[in-house]
Amino acid sequence: MGGGACMGGGLFCAIVGNILLVVSTATDYWMQYRLSGSFAHQGLWRYCMSGKCYMQTDSIGEWGALGTHSTTGTASLDWRVAYWNATRAFMILSAMSCFAGIIAGILSFAHFSAFERFNRSFAAGIMFFVSTLFVLLAMAIYTGVTVNFLGKRFGDWRFSWSYILGWVALLMTFFAGIFYMCAYRMHECRRVVGPR
Repeated sequence: MGGGACMGGGLFCAIVGNILLVVSTATDYWMQYRLSGSFAHQGLWRYCMSGKCYMQTDSIGEWGALGTHSTTGTASLDWRVAYWNATRAFMILSAMSCFAGIIAGILSFAHFSAFERFNRSFAAGIMFFVSTLFVLLAMAIYTGVTVNFLGKRFGDWRFSWSYILGWVALLMTFFAGIFYMCAYRMHECRRVVGPR
């Protein structure tokens, strides 16, 4: 497989990964659970119960994040706000760095005299690895809080498809980084050996 094929595969993985990141971040199916006999679901921005959806921030204060009355005080609410904000921020940063990597990856196909081709491939690979790190942090925060706190509040709950898309996006951005680093290494090897 040549450097162009590696970059093409990396670009494909990155575009799919970026789409998955945006869809995962924007949708409301990170977790599904049973609440008062009916099913409910939540995402990073909203939670939905009995056919009505509410902003996550609407629930902070008088009502708990999942529609149950909260009497735990402001310290408990502060970490809940931080948990949502951290997960959201890392998902958005991941999508932005993946998009920047896509731009660098597209530019690595072009031959501009101002830049060496391998530098853009290397930059794209680094941006995809940064995106992978950000999505990993977001998923770890969400998983840890859900399993250790939110999941214990409900007997019948499960992660849902938006959450799963986040993990698939992590794999796609990681493989995009691998492909671009392989393209960079192949170009470096050819540059050191010289033309034949």
